[in-house]
Amino acid sequence: MYLRAYLVASWYPFLALLRNRSVILFGLAFPLTFVAIFGFVGGGVLGGVLGGVRVGVIGPAEHPLVRALAASPGVTLVYESPAELEARLRLGRVDGLVRVDGSRVTLELNPTNPQSRLATLAVEKAVAEANLQLAGVSNPPLSVETVQVIGRYERYIDFALPGQISWALLSTGVFSPVWGLIGLKRTLVLKRLLATPVPGPVILLGQATARLLMGVLQTVVILLVGTLVFGFYLAEGWKTFLLMLLLSAFGLVAFLGVGFLIGGYWNSQEGAIPAANLFVLPQFILGGTFYPSDVFPGWLKVVADLMPSTYLNTAMRLVAGEGAGLVEVAPYLLALGLWGAAAYIVAARTFHWY
Repeated sequence: MYLRAYLVASWYPFLALLRNRSVILFGLAFPLTFVAIFGFVGGGVLGGVLGGVRVGVIGPAEHPLVRALAASPGVTLVYESPAELEARLRLGRVDGLVRVDGSRVTLELNPTNPQSRLATLAVEKAVAEANLQLAGVSNPPLSVETVQVIGRYERYIDFALPGQISWALLSTGVFSPVWGLIGLKRTLVLKRLLATPVPGPVILLGQATARLLMGVLQTVVILLVGTLVFGFYLAEGWKTFLLMLLLSAFGLVAFLGVGFLIGGYWNSQEGAIPAANLFVLPQFILGGTFYPSDVFPGWLKVVADLMPSTYLNTAMRLVAGEGAGLVEVAPYLLALGLWGAAAYIVAARTFHWY
């Protein structure tokens, strides 16, 4: 009976969202910018350039240790003046500094550089090989057989891209209905719509559908850019792509509950925007958007793990990276659904039409 009204209430707000600069900026431009940054730096185009271990050498190039280091795969030797190499070591531009003086070898490290551990392993391996050579051992009794298994290396883009989708959905699901509903209230459009024969829930359903379409469109664009340009990993190909769209739609529906709660309760941006920021900004920082919750101390990790964006991010990463299905991610979707259900229940009791 109200199908035509519902379609109109969905389509025209969707067109308005496509022209809204804030929605495009926060829901698409910012996430795509970070996807590009993480794609280039986090193991994408620059991954091969930035990989390996850089070791500074002070000593003769013909020394057995230096020759063993030079032959080590993944090790780049840097020859400069002692003062220049010491400065590079302090700045983290070389991962270790080897001083060779006859039989004495000194390895200097910068403990703040995480690559220093790899430099230590590379030098220790080279020392062992040089000792065997000097001892005249050409056939040592122990050897290592290397067996390669089929696997993949998870790059940072594979971790970060689901977080950028979550960022876009949070912005569209919370900020967009807050701005939209308050604008409709201030211009009395919502009050006039309520006076028509169309029930209020149909009007709100149309608003929600418009944002759902926008959220799915954002997810499609981010996934296509991440996959085609930066090689974002999809475990099951198009099946995973479609499942990611389904998870995104579910997540946006949950986030919309918070958006309708805040936008429905407040009648001015002075109260609504701080409330929306109070919900959204902590999730950008703690909800697994840029890094896992394991980096936080114990009590903060508990808080981070309970955030709705954490549940969505975890589910999407399991689907994209490990090929998980709906059954495997059902606990995370259930927790996210409880967040959304609670928000809708409170919104239904506190919603103000004008």
